[in-house]
Amino acid sequence: MRNILAASVALFSLTLLGPVACGGTVAEPSQVLSEQTQALNAVGSGCSSDAQCSTGLCWTVADSYPLYNPYWISADSCTEECGGPDDNASCQQLAADFNAPYPESARCIPARGVYDNYPYDDIFYVCDLLPAGLGKVHWVE
Repeated sequence: MRNILAASVALFSLTLLGPVACGGTVAEPSQVLSEQTQALNAVGSGCSSDAQCSTGLCWTVADSYPLYNPYWISADSCTEECGGPDDNASCQQLAADFNAPYPESARCIPARGVYDNYPYDDIFYVCDLLPAGLGKVHWVE
């Protein structure tokens, strides 16, 4: 009876510790994406700084005067740069990639001081995804 119990315990130990007991190694669990990467906002979602966006670019509508009136409207949207006013196709493709309801309405517009880590007032061209149905608009009083 003792031999049966000893054999059962030995077999059970080898089953649980198999690779380690035989000189192998236990596989490390796969590395999970960092919290920072998982927390980044996708294109078309709201933001208040570049660091919150997966593209690294947070655009506010107030920066795009005179296309939007900065005294009446403000918005926030993670977006990407584009080549200039004639580069609407790349913005429309970006909107389609993110399942915008109206991708054909996306456009490339000039915006001032888009990067929050760029200290100068300069013009950049960005994809305006608000008409395509991505991003948020907040009316201000």
